[in-house]
Amino acid sequence: MWSAATVFVCALELLGRAEASFPPVELVEKAPPGISALATGYALLAEQRIVIITSTAAFMQARRAPERCNSVEALREIAGVLAHEEWHVRHGPDEESAYNAQLTALLAVGARQESALYHEVLKARLAVIAKSRRAARAPMSARDRQ
Repeated sequence: MWSAATVFVCALELLGRAEASFPPVELVEKAPPGISALATGYALLAEQRIVIITSTAAFMQARRAPERCNSVEALREIAGVLAHEEWHVRHGPDEESAYNAQLTALLAVGARQESALYHEVLKARLAVIAKSRRAARAPMSARDRQ
């Protein structure tokens, strides 16, 4: 089984990036309290650092690959997450733009627009946009108006 660090390097290589050109990344097995159990990674903006969760299905699949960097689909998913979180570290909390960066990265690493992975990320992007628009249209509460 490959180490989590090896899988991380493989995903960076797929992106055509060197570790030195990337924000600091911490690899953790599980999301800490306060982070969604569904999260695959997150950015700590104040620390300019990315945290990647290594117990995800994609990460485990890449670790179990028979040869180093051989599980391309899993590595594409991890590379997309890295691109998404890097966007946050470099530009801030805008989710729509971070998802755009992730979708662009997926295409750059060979994912097809018709692929399940691309559609999952696109669906998440659309859900975030819809939630943001609903929040923007929501009437202000009495407390917000004070």
